[in-house]
Amino acid sequence: MPLRICHQEFRLLRDFVEQESGVSLGEDKAYLIENRLSKLAAESGCKTFGEFYLRLTASPLYDKLRASVIDAITTHETLWFRDRLPFKILEEQILPEFHKEIRAGKRGTVKIWSAACATGQEPYSIAMAALDFYIKNGYTETACCRQTQILATDISAGTLSFATAGKYDDNTISRGLPRFYLERYFQKTGNEWVLDDRIKNMVTFRLFNLKDPASGIIGPFDIIFLRNVIIYFSETFKKTLLSRIARILNPGGYLFVGTGETVGGYSDAFSLLEVEGTVFYRLKN
Repeated sequence: MPLRICHQEFRLLRDFVEQESGVSLGEDKAYLIENRLSKLAAESGCKTFGEFYLRLTASPLYDKLRASVIDAITTHETLWFRDRLPFKILEEQILPEFHKEIRAGKRGTVKIWSAACATGQEPYSIAMAALDFYIKNGYTETACCRQTQILATDISAGTLSFATAGKYDDNTISRGLPRFYLERYFQKTGNEWVLDDRIKNMVTFRLFNLKDPASGIIGPFDIIFLRNVIIYFSETFKKTLLSRIARILNPGGYLFVGTGETVGGYSDAFSLLEVEGTVFYRLKN
């Protein structure tokens, strides 16, 4: 049975989570801390959440326990080609634009960042869409791998380990992956679907906390997927994060956020674009 949390304990742990990860928990989320952190608290030998808070704040900055708390609280919900249209826009509009510049000698690569990538479905979907573009237009897979650089980051070491392995069960595979991609890029081994190395090798995974300065990753980028994550952040941190994003996007670079998210009101550095009802953004020159 989970530990019960009092209001003061909730406020202390809520503030700790926001400080560590940027995730802002409303006053109605006490149940979430009870459900997700009770086991960790008990395993740490704590009989109350107050004791657990003291244990956390006394631990070193990069302690495993701190990481476990953030891993337990943060949402790792994801699926293949989520909402479809962002990947269609990528393949049919953005990549052709950048590839034209590559052919003209104006650029050598297209750099893409998948932030808060969870278990890897988003960056692997990006890689498949990119490879599709190259194949359909008569270019080689080698050229795609050389010219398309995809960085995927997440705050959770556990989800990154899962993503790097590129192995998924039937339930995970069924969540959004078109049959075409399953047959082309996956091999069934026992109870797992193993992703083809052609796609795996296009993605570099790295542990990264969006609360940290963006200088902690290699940029600048041409395209950033920051989807279905800023909805969990405070109003103040949304402004801070989008300011950082603007600084590491190349002029004219593109930003995708989730369908329930917006840049409006938090940053004036972007122009709003819309295709078939899907909103995305371009950094102003």
